[in-house]
Amino acid sequence: MQNFLKKFPTQRTTRVTRILTRTAYTKATTLNDNEFEHTVPFSSARLGHFTQPKPKLGNFLKQDQTLLKILEKNIPKQHYQTVEDDLLRFSERIASEIDDLGFQCEKEKPYVQTFDAWGNRVDQLVTCEAWKKMHNISAEEGLISLGYENPNEEWRRLHQMSKLYIFASSSGLYSCPLAMTDGAATIIRRIENPTSQLLKAFQNLTSRNPEEFWTSGQWMTEKKGGSDVASGTETVAVEQDDGSYRLHGYKWFSSATDSDMAFTLARVVDKQNNVIEGTKGLSLFYLETKKNDGSLNNIQIIKLKDKLGTRQLPTAELLLDGTSAVRVSELGRGVAEISNMLTISRIHTALMAISNMRK
Repeated sequence: MQNFLKKFPTQRTTRVTRILTRTAYTKATTLNDNEFEHTVPFSSARLGHFTQPKPKLGNFLKQDQTLLKILEKNIPKQHYQTVEDDLLRFSERIASEIDDLGFQCEKEKPYVQTFDAWGNRVDQLVTCEAWKKMHNISAEEGLISLGYENPNEEWRRLHQMSKLYIFASSSGLYSCPLAMTDGAATIIRRIENPTSQLLKAFQNLTSRNPEEFWTSGQWMTEKKGGSDVASGTETVAVEQDDGSYRLHGYKWFSSATDSDMAFTLARVVDKQNNVIEGTKGLSLFYLETKKNDGSLNNIQIIKLKDKLGTRQLPTAELLLDGTSAVRVSELGRGVAEISNMLTISRIHTALMAISNMRK
């Protein structure tokens, strides 16, 4: 202390001693800039103390009077209270549980383990626990099943869409696979005589049981064409003796790669080894992403997309190398049939946008 005080004039020693022996610098001691610079070598910032309270997510439904008015106007009176109670409860679950899971999905990005420790190619897509919990929550809350439990009660779609609107901004982008899952269920429901395989898929897509619930992919984009599927689709389908097909192609932007099934477009190869170009050559196919033993259905995950945003969503480039599939449209009617899926997914996309704007 004495050595330090020798730096200052004698007349300031008493004042400096008083300052340095304080346990902390307080407002009671007022120094000009020159004094402060030469007498206090370490101190807290002099720019003021400013903090903000952490934002707290409230009950989404209670804070959205417009949505409440829409529901009251369009939900039958005998069902309105049940719907409102469900949405209020779900909004509380969003604030207390789901919103934090959404942030965890953003922090813990998915990745691909291409080979196992013994050199076998496994292409294992690894997602975080929060992403898996979003899958279970989606089933438990009926985020898809609500729209299909009783097709004659059209108001159920409004109930479902209201729930998805509340969910989207806190979902960690799990709303994306749900959009395609809803679209896939719509495609199957519109098929006049679905096979037992498709009926089972529909039951899984619309299940409230997390152990049975499936999500679906929508594989259209390819390297050559991007959104121009008519001229850009190069994937071909080779018919097998049992009436099924083997798909060979490269899907360049396959969102929700962890899905259980997918609808995709391909060109059927005829007996002369020819395909029809343009839209008229595209047919719609149903495939399951894994075989019964849990391995991928002759699919290789080439890479996950290094996207600017939405990194929590596993979007991949996929090589279909003899993937087993079933044709579900008439020859050349693929674009027309998958349009039903696109219509539903676009509604979901709009909901996601306004949900994030609302939050």
